[in-house]
Amino acid sequence: MALETAPLRATLAKSTEHYKAGNLAYEHTVSVELGKALLPTRMQEIQTACVTDKQFDCKLLDISVRTAEDVPSGSIRMRLAPDGVEAFISIASKDAAVTSRITHAEDLTEQVTDTERELSQLTTHRDRLAEFMKDKSLKVDQVIAVSRELSSVQTQIEATSAARLNLHRRIDTEVLTLNLSIPRQVAASQRTPIRDALNSFGTEFTDALAQVIRFVAALIPWLVIIVPGLVLVRLFWRMIGRWLARREAR
Repeated sequence: MALETAPLRATLAKSTEHYKAGNLAYEHTVSVELGKALLPTRMQEIQTACVTDKQFDCKLLDISVRTAEDVPSGSIRMRLAPDGVEAFISIASKDAAVTSRITHAEDLTEQVTDTERELSQLTTHRDRLAEFMKDKSLKVDQVIAVSRELSSVQTQIEATSAARLNLHRRIDTEVLTLNLSIPRQVAASQRTPIRDALNSFGTEFTDALAQVIRFVAALIPWLVIIVPGLVLVRLFWRMIGRWLARREAR
């Protein structure tokens, strides 16, 4: 059953003002059902719209197209500005039906706070080292030690700054995954178990034959050992039996 997209969009619009006040990273997963002939064209339309987008800073993350038993499906994952989520859902659901929509939020407040605090501490430490380097009374070994520490702190600052930028990028943008497939009843009608079994008969037969050959090849070396061993055991028991018979006869 297709979902009503208008209430979903209204709910999302109402919640946007609330969650953007915090440090939340949002991901949306939307499933769309559309005609078999339209699916590849729609995949290309979404891809092109993202690549050429200037308004929402859309970035393609993953693209996958699958065809199992003549039943096509596709998935496109992208990162873009929050205002672009509804625009791309509209592209995907044109002449189609939205069957599910999941929104997940991750609270990054603690990570943002820790990163900001660490960056502040590192910056203060760097500034103190820079002031210390201006002391003309420093000895050569002291200057070398301070320079090394200053270089190490600067490296940490750059790494922490990159982490902060990544956190804010996750907060300021959102991830949208669009899963496209044909309706379930159409997919069920496309499946032909008997024809598929006949098509795969040759491959499965050769695979089974190959397994038999491998089994025989692995068994032959053991037969070389086992068969003579059984013969020797049988002769041994015969000798024991004859010895016991002679002993009882005495």
